[in-house]
Amino acid sequence: MQIAKTNMIESQLKPEGINCAKTIDCISQINREDFIPEKYMNLSYSEYDVPLYGNYSMLRPVMIGKILQSLKIKKTDRVLEVGTGSGYLTCCLSMMGHSVDTVDINKNMIQRAKKIHSSYNIHNINYLNKDIYSNWIPEKNYDAIIITGSIVSRIKKLENLLNLDGKMFVVIGKNPVMTANIISRVSTDKVICSQLFETLIEPLENINERKDLIF
Repeated sequence: MQIAKTNMIESQLKPEGINCAKTIDCISQINREDFIPEKYMNLSYSEYDVPLYGNYSMLRPVMIGKILQSLKIKKTDRVLEVGTGSGYLTCCLSMMGHSVDTVDINKNMIQRAKKIHSSYNIHNINYLNKDIYSNWIPEKNYDAIIITGSIVSRIKKLENLLNLDGKMFVVIGKNPVMTANIISRVSTDKVICSQLFETLIEPLENINERKDLIF
């Protein structure tokens, strides 16, 4: 698998402009195969939507690389991840930042990710079984926020959690038109949204099926 990982970095990530040394180093240290069902092990480093459990799939390698590179996470950063999923990105974030609060509506996904993370001797991840579309609001602010599923409209209550100079990565839109964005807090009362690239990822689970996602 080490050869497959090296090939992924050289043949998939770098041609897409993912060349940040910190990002590459982080991805080099973590084994994607640890986070997916055994029957899909041969797809660990492919640019493919690897099925997980239920209706979930793992974010593709290039998307992971673009998220990490665009956020420029520092060792002092406190990070919020909305959508734990496989736990692979969570692991990357925990290695690059100071601490990670990861939120998922699916308790089983959290438990699987937590078990895998224990093998990496990680102690800076806080797991929260919450629905981001409910009335629940995190009790602290963050330097980086990542939403791992697409949303239809910006979620203001999450943007309000960004520290000054903090950044949020989010994919906004509906299939077949979605855009990856960085939302940056530039002052106490102002954020700027910058489009990065077009993409398609699975929508963030919303059991409430609310039409208006603006908080």
